[in-house]
Amino acid sequence: MTAKIITDSGANCYTDVIGGVAHANVPLTLTVDGQSWDDDQQLDLDNFLAALKNTKSKTSSACPSLGKWLAAFDGADEIYVLTITSTLSGSYNVAQQAADIYLQDHPQAKVHVFDTKSAGPQMRLLASQLAVLINRGYDFKEVVAIMDEQIQHTDLLFALQELDNLANNGRISPAVAKLAHLLHLTVYGTASDEGKFEMLGRMHDSKKMYAKLVKIMEKQGYQGGRVLIDHVQCRDRADRMAAAISARFPSAIISISRCGALCSYYAENDGLMIGFEK
Repeated sequence: MTAKIITDSGANCYTDVIGGVAHANVPLTLTVDGQSWDDDQQLDLDNFLAALKNTKSKTSSACPSLGKWLAAFDGADEIYVLTITSTLSGSYNVAQQAADIYLQDHPQAKVHVFDTKSAGPQMRLLASQLAVLINRGYDFKEVVAIMDEQIQHTDLLFALQELDNLANNGRISPAVAKLAHLLHLTVYGTASDEGKFEMLGRMHDSKKMYAKLVKIMEKQGYQGGRVLIDHVQCRDRADRMAAAISARFPSAIISISRCGALCSYYAENDGLMIGFEK
């Protein structure tokens, strides 16, 4: 059996391999000033972010087409798909449709589509856990059952300073977005069990803020495992977050990366996304 892990670009993962297992990224598409940007390895992220910052026109995102999903499935017969939360995108539904079509043409194949009910670094944690299970020789049904549990044992926290795109797409109240902008507040929150944006509070960016975010991670079940921090043009804030985690959990394993186009679109400038094990 040829195993493959497939993520949509909500995972911020563009490598061809994850933990020794073949991987494909299926890009969502962002539209800014009439120009379409596929969220893949070829995208010039700095140019995209500049276009996003400077536009005064309505922007949008679109989930991958059936064709893109089917192209990613090609050549594999044990396929594990991780999509961004279905409350934020239609990616999960289209991936499910693609799986049905692929199985009709490849009846011996096995495909499972996971709605991660999350995004970004939490998706990558799940993908790496998938790779471990595949490498250990678990059969398809065992992998699916374990991963359904693992989704509950990872989590996402975010800290955002700009909320325009979330407000424009109906994810939060425009009044909250305006207030945060006027008062220079950081809005922090998580992904609910249903995969919806759940705001937990607002505060000013300070050293105390990062310590408070660590306490929230603890409250959500973090005990010192792996942490992936994705940022939008704010490596300094990501470093401060990592330092706060390490101060409380010296043995924590922390990695820092940039958000891709889709997560940058929603997290916006100076946004942080923190995925962690619990």
